[in-house]
Amino acid sequence: MQVLGHAHAIYPYEYPALFSMLVAFAGIFFFSGTDKSAQAVRERALYGNQLVGCELGMMKQG
Repeated sequence: MQVLGHAHAIYPYEYPALFSMLVAFAGIFFFSGTDKSAQAVRERALYGNQLVGCELGMMKQG
């Protein structure tokens, strides 16, 4: 409101980042789950090994 010089805010809050971040994360979660591209399928197949290696500190550098 104050940054853009509008008389009234769309949200009734001066700092709506809490709500906009929630919407952004929900959108990312939804759209990444519905992605059926070949790249997404390859990345999902590799995720399990990457997660285990990361949690055990066995990730290869470089």
